[in-house]
Parts: sequence; structure tokens; C-alpha cells
Amino acid sequence: MAITAQKIAEIAGVSRGTVDRALKNRPGVNPDTKERILKIAKEYNYKPNLIGKALAYSNHSVKIEVILNSVGNSFFDEIKRGLFAAKEAYSDYGLEINLTEVKGYDSKTIIDAIDNLPNDVKNLILTPVDDSKVVNKINELVEKGVNVVLLSSDVTDSNRLTYVGCDYLKSGKVAGRLVGLLSNGNARVCIVTGNTLHKGHRLRVEGVCSIANQYDNIKIIDVVENNDDNDVAYKTMKSVLTKSPELDFVCITAGGVSGTLKAIEESGRQIKVCSFDDTEVTREALLSGDILATVCQQPYEQGYNSVKSIFDLVVAKQEVESYQYTNLYVVVDQSI
Repeated sequence: MAITAQKIAEIAGVSRGTVDRALKNRPGVNPDTKERILKIAKEYNYKPNLIGKALAYSNHSVKIEVILNSVGNSFFDEIKRGLFAAKEAYSDYGLEINLTEVKGYDSKTIIDAIDNLPNDVKNLILTPVDDSKVVNKINELVEKGVNVVLLSSDVTDSNRLTYVGCDYLKSGKVAGRLVGLLSNGNARVCIVTGNTLHKGHRLRVEGVCSIANQYDNIKIIDVVENNDDNDVAYKTMKSVLTKSPELDFVCITAGGVSGTLKAIEESGRQIKVCSFDDTEVTREALLSGDILATVCQQPYEQGYNSVKSIFDLVVAKQEVESYQYTNLYVVVDQSI
């Protein structure tokens, strides 16, 4: 006989979200639990009822507004590719995406973009900053019935539907371990970050420091911000190099990679560098030896899964997890 995903959850004694992840082969499910769920689904001949839903949505659209602070930041290229791949995958269900791109981490810019949304907005994917005014704006939208997905950056004390992105503290710890391994536990380090209004950037710095502090001969001599802007990154790194002759390791935890590397190259000094993300800039730098390793976070999947979260909630009527962390992995020159 036919069975629903909710009924499978009740029989298996797990949540609806766990059943959804198991049936769709998504990570985060205990292998024994997954095996039990799949066995129940097979026994009861489970089939997802999506054809009828596609027909139901064929005469109207599910509109998703997207606001990204992506101008000048190549990391978001893959996020946007994931967003529109998901739109294409769910096109039968009437999904439409309207993308607004802004630059930097100014809370007013983001709030203005939110204020310019259509009055009938029901679904929003947003890269926010961790500012109380932005959080209040998010909570106002939620109170009005808007489904808010935070993408790539979370905030404190918001009522958002879900966060889709990197576990920033963990990723910072990965980078901290890279600093230790690549320096043989002996380094004078500058951490280059984007902006402290980005909660993830703060957590990454915290993660790097927590691991670096485990080494007796690693010292964090400076933490600088560049707002993910290459011009700012270049000037900031030039200043650090001038005032810190002992500096021999740079850990770039956000954007501004090419500007930072340009300043290091011009200095003529032998400085080891690790970074974040698999972009055209970091790939070229890995191949040239200017970067030794980079920590990646699956931006394509972040973009795709943010749209999927709206689909799961609005169309499939499924539970959406509060946190959806993407996988972390390290890329070196031989990985390319």
C-alpha cells in the first residue's frame, strides 16, 4: 500500500526531515537509521507525490527574491550558478528568481535592498550582515509571513527559516591547522578577513586563532579587514608588511585575495599563504605557488540548496532544517 513520508517518520521513530534526507541521499543521517528508513519505504512502496504538485503549480508561480552582497566578489559566481540550476530543476513547479546584487557589508545598503522588494514578496534568500537593524528587518518580514533563507552568512537572534552555508568556526579551525602544518608549527601570522559585520568572518578568525594558539611557536601578530575589496586589500596588506618585518605567514579567510597577493609579491618577501574558496584567482595562485592550500565550502551547493529549501517548504510541504552546513575540503595544487 502507498505511504507518506510523514508515516515513514512515525514508523521509523524519526523526524520528517531525517526521512527526507535519507530518501534523497543527503548527508547527516546515521547509516543504520537510513537503512531502516529505506527498508520501510521499499516495503510500503513509497512514491513521492510530486507530479500532482507540478500540475497544481503550473498555472501560477513561486516567486523567490534573492539579495546577495556579491558585487566584486567572485566567490558568489558559483553560488549564483547553483541558484539558477535549482530554478531550472524546479521550473515545472513555477519557480521564478529575481536577483538583486549589492556591494559590501553596509547594513543600510542591505536594508534599502530589502525595502525595495515587491509588496507581495513571500520568499526571500538573503546574504545579511550581523547588525541589529538587519536582524529586526528580517524578523519583521517573518512576522508578515515571508519565508527567509539566509545564504552564506547567518545572523544572531533572527527568526529565519534556515541558514544554508559554511560552518565558519569549523572552517576557521581547518585553516588554523593548515597554518600549523604548513609552517611546521613556527610562524608569525597575519589573518586577513572581510568584515566583522559578517558573523562568519568573525567565527573564522576565532577558529584560526583557537588552533594557532595550540602551537608554542605560532603567534598571531595582526588581524585586518579588507571588506572583500581588492583595492582595500592591497593597501591594507602593504601597511601590514611595512610595520611587521617578522611576518612570514598570511591566512586569507575571506575575499580580497588578488589585492593581498599583489602586495606580498611586490614586497619580494617569502611569505607562505593559505586561503579560502576555489575561485579562478585562488586556482591560479595555487598553480603558481603563491597560495599553498585553500579551504573550500561548496558554494554551488549553497546556492542550490537555498532554493531547494523554499521548494521543500512551499511546494513539497516538507520540514526544513534550521542549519544546512555544506561540506569542507582542502584543495592544493595537485588537486587541480
